Amino acid sequence: MSRKKIIVIDDSKAFQETISEILSFEGFEVIKASSGSEGLEKIYGASPDLVLLDCVMPGIDGYNVVRAMREDPLLFNKPVIMLTGKDTEFDEITGLELGIDDYIVKPFDPGVLITRIKAIFSRSEEFISSGSLALLSGNTAVKEEIEKRIKSDFSFTIISANLNNFKSFNDMYGFQRGDELIKSTVSLFLKVVREMGSKEDFVGHVSGDDFVILTKFDKPEIICERLIKLFDESVAMYYDEEDRKKGYILIKNRKGEENKFPLVTITMAVVPNDTKKVVHYGQIIQIASEIRKIARQREKSSYFVDRRKK
Repeated sequence: MSRKKIIVIDDSKAFQETISEILSFEGFEVIKASSGSEGLEKIYGASPDLVLLDCVMPGIDGYNVVRAMREDPLLFNKPVIMLTGKDTEFDEITGLELGIDDYIVKPFDPGVLITRIKAIFSRSEEFISSGSLALLSGNTAVKEEIEKRIKSDFSFTIISANLNNFKSFNDMYGFQRGDELIKSTVSLFLKVVREMGSKEDFVGHVSGDDFVILTKFDKPEIICERLIKLFDESVAMYYDEEDRKKGYILIKNRKGEENKFPLVTITMAVVPNDTKKVVHYGQIIQIASEIRKIARQREKSSYFVDRRKK
């Protein structure tokens, strides 16, 4: 299974190397950046689980990196620990007002850093157990965002996505591995929307294995094709080697009979609101459900666009 990824953003190469050794020894995957601008680029590209950054850097400093993250709907929930040589109440308050998760003054004990990192990840696991797995906007926020966009009368497209055969995957491998697959899928959604969409785009985790993208991008098919390519390339790694080679898993039912289930695939329904007048949340969800049933008939990762005028 994939390790937790932590990005270290600091203009000191020596400090980067020291922190990287500490984090790597603890089993974390480390990404390094030497400036705020490079750090933001790698945050968007690599989607780390936690951002560890210095407060004072030339160009874009740590505070402005956090400001950019908190203004971005795809990054506003990303955990941040700020490291600084300053030990003033003003700096700590500034960081906390920006929504950082923790604040550590240099020099610090490596054990303290690791303890605080693990505490943040532990809080994230509590979100997972409570149903907010991806730290993305949940069902209520998705509904509010769709209704807001309908009322604004701006054209947008909803991409409603669902994982097929996910229940059988959970039954076979357990909920922990299922959570890992969901989090990986979330990372793909964020990566693709960041690459192809805009800051106005919205990614929501409705529940379980259901996701939503709201995008202004005028060619949503390209987003879907990119998501399918990345998902199909990555999903196999979550299966045991024997099952991966077979291309399916065998699960016994209550009668002791073995049933064959293919690898998990992703199905997407694409519903633009510019070809028909969508007037409320329930209507667009019903349309998406109908379209997804059509896409699911293809028995592979696929998408289907609703091109009906009425």
